[in-house]
Amino acid sequence: MTMSAIEPIIGDFERQDIHEHISRLLRDLGNPEPPLRLEQVRALQKLDLTYYSKANLSLLDEIAHRARIAGNEITSTAKRMVDVVQQYGLRGILMLKEGDKRIFIDDDVAELKRRFLIAHEITHDLLPWHRSLLLGDNESTLNPTFHQAMEAEANYGGRRLLFLGGRFRPEALDCSFEWKSIEQLRKRYGNTLTTTLWQMVCERDPEFPAFGVVSRHPYHRDICEKAGNDNVAYFPRSKALAEHFPGITTEVAYSAICDHATNRKRGPVGEGESIFYDANGEPHIFWLHSFSNTYDLLTYCIYKKKHQRISPVGFRAA
Repeated sequence: MTMSAIEPIIGDFERQDIHEHISRLLRDLGNPEPPLRLEQVRALQKLDLTYYSKANLSLLDEIAHRARIAGNEITSTAKRMVDVVQQYGLRGILMLKEGDKRIFIDDDVAELKRRFLIAHEITHDLLPWHRSLLLGDNESTLNPTFHQAMEAEANYGGRRLLFLGGRFRPEALDCSFEWKSIEQLRKRYGNTLTTTLWQMVCERDPEFPAFGVVSRHPYHRDICEKAGNDNVAYFPRSKALAEHFPGITTEVAYSAICDHATNRKRGPVGEGESIFYDANGEPHIFWLHSFSNTYDLLTYCIYKKKHQRISPVGFRAA
């Protein structure tokens, strides 16, 4: 199922519940130091891990007879499962059967990117309301909107797990919001640059207006193929940004990126000030910086100050 560039908003109750389950899991692990070892998490949760290849028809046949995709039973052939994997863009699948819990990960996924997929599936298993829906036949899971909400919750929980619950925020607040800090935190927690950028934007300070963009490069269209027919693949926003600057859409954000972008294909691509308007139509100055890792164009944009309008000074001719 195709997810929007903007994830559904997670309710306060669900968010707090996710926090409590992640905190309890980390306590059971002895509050480990970063980077989190996911094999220890899986051992605690009694979750097996298997990598699958689209060419391995015997394994896909097993998956085909066990899978539930957005609440739908898939009881077909391996070849049909290949179609399902491609249709839904599946890279990770959680299989729950009585006495047997297993995560399947596409072995085409790069090693470091597997961490987020595994953490995402662990969260599905960790949250009781996800687990009950995955095991049961509930009409709610057939609803695409409901399914996207579940995926957003699993994404949120997966990131919170990878960044060790409440540990990330104070460490991030001790750093300035810049690529150097994002890179340092990426190395410390052992996650991808994209996942770390997302966490910085949304969790460093939710009350500080900021957004991130994972997009195509304006001058190199082969960068960020995951965006498909769009320019923007992902558009994480802080709580304050979403509430006070609803007019900053993916289109508006990408236009600002294009304003500052250079032809450079790797490394820093562009930076500078952009003016955006809040919900009351008042202008504010943001600082935008884009960086290319040759796979995606990654951008962060953070609030600087309110823009002071310059009023013309009247004069009278002599």
